[in-house]
Amino acid sequence: MIDGIIYVLRTGCQWKMLPKEYGSGSTCHRRFQQWNNLDIFKKGWIRILKIYDDCIGINWTWQSIDSISIKSPLGGR
Repeated sequence: MIDGIIYVLRTGCQWKMLPKEYGSGSTCHRRFQQWNNLDIFKKGWIRILKIYDDCIGINWTWQSIDSISIKSPLGGR
């Protein structure tokens, strides 16, 4: 399931277009929703950051932001 979820998140494809080698798209989507509601991804990300910080170290003293500004089509109407 995790491989199918990662595939969809990386490629942006629709769940129903998930290649069969990853299993059912609807099952992967359902599992993704369950895990997201349980904060599994957030907890995993925090754990990975802590491991990385212990091994290599993270410079927490700086931040970065990226944005884009474009004109609204039709003047925002």
